[in-house]
Amino acid sequence: MYLLCFNPRRLAVGLFLWLLFCLLAFVPPAEGSSQEPLLEAKSAVLMDALTGQVLWSKNPHKQLPQASTTKITTAIVALERGNLTDLVRASQRAAQVGEAAIYLEEGETLTLEDLLYALLLRSANDAAVAIAEHIGGTEENFVALMNQKAWEIGARDTHYVNPHGLHAPGHYSSAYDLALLARYALKIPKFREIVATREKVIPWPGKPWDRLLVNTNQLLWGYYAYPGADGVKTGYTREAGQVLVASATREGRQLIAVVMHSPNMYQEARALLDYGFQHFTRQVLVPAGELITQAPVKGALVGTVPLVTASPAVAAVPREGQVVWEKEITLLPELKAPLKKGQKLGELSFILKEAEVSDQKITVDLIAARDVPRRPWWVAFLQGFLGVFNFPWIRLN
Repeated sequence: MYLLCFNPRRLAVGLFLWLLFCLLAFVPPAEGSSQEPLLEAKSAVLMDALTGQVLWSKNPHKQLPQASTTKITTAIVALERGNLTDLVRASQRAAQVGEAAIYLEEGETLTLEDLLYALLLRSANDAAVAIAEHIGGTEENFVALMNQKAWEIGARDTHYVNPHGLHAPGHYSSAYDLALLARYALKIPKFREIVATREKVIPWPGKPWDRLLVNTNQLLWGYYAYPGADGVKTGYTREAGQVLVASATREGRQLIAVVMHSPNMYQEARALLDYGFQHFTRQVLVPAGELITQAPVKGALVGTVPLVTASPAVAAVPREGQVVWEKEITLLPELKAPLKKGQKLGELSFILKEAEVSDQKITVDLIAARDVPRRPWWVAFLQGFLGVFNFPWIRLN
């Protein structure tokens, strides 16, 4: 027989410390902290959704397994090449895909819209394959379309082998590319609507009940709910660890946070978003319709055309301190009449020097402020005639 002896005071102190540890370990980080994030994720990026500027990064171009964040590009290709009302029939191959699923059966038919909800909320791998085969004819053809689209968007550190993100050699992305792809996808209204949805009911043919899809992104609901959260996609495999592409909008400003191989993707994404909203604001560098320069035009009755900004140039800038922007004007070579009002003739770029923020280049189109008609033939003839007889006091533009 053994007699268990203990000190009540030590036991009470131990219990108190254990409870305190639990509270500190699981309470979401406080909002509004302006301190620069200290993340354990292998790779991370904070991007301004409007401008595409990277506001904070850690190994942004490191190629890593991306897990189910793959489905962002799957959805982009499906939305751009398919119709939401398309009827999609699940193949045996789709029905047999493992892990996260809505348990499609071979021959089961759902609309493309329902499958997109399953893809982006439930992260259903069977839905991914069904969509891929419907749009591409085969899964392999669809993956080729995914790689082509990622390249067009500018994702140079991304390569796909499948449409769902289950681990496979040669299947990878980077935090910067995931932010870039999410920024592109969020411009598609239906994508934006789906990823902001907390739950959705879709049919389950042959069953006496429907399917309830709950968004896997807990920034939208529950314990980790983040004010203003409106997307985007979670991911997890053993090789990729926790991966999260998150977006949130406050006071008209949308930020995109990406963490890859994170020990706690929600806490670290929240820390990035807090930092961005607290530490940065938006600045209008030049309004729309601002006269920038007069450009020479060949073959015109009037030899120049005024160029104005087609839209405002807006940048994300630190709330504290001043930044100096360098202007750069690029015009199309040899402008020739006729020109139409509103025609793009060049670009105005703002480049940030000595920036604490990386990738700072804001570009806006320059357009013609008025029509520029071609010079009539008789004016050209008269100019040549006057030139031959050297009448310097008479000039025609």
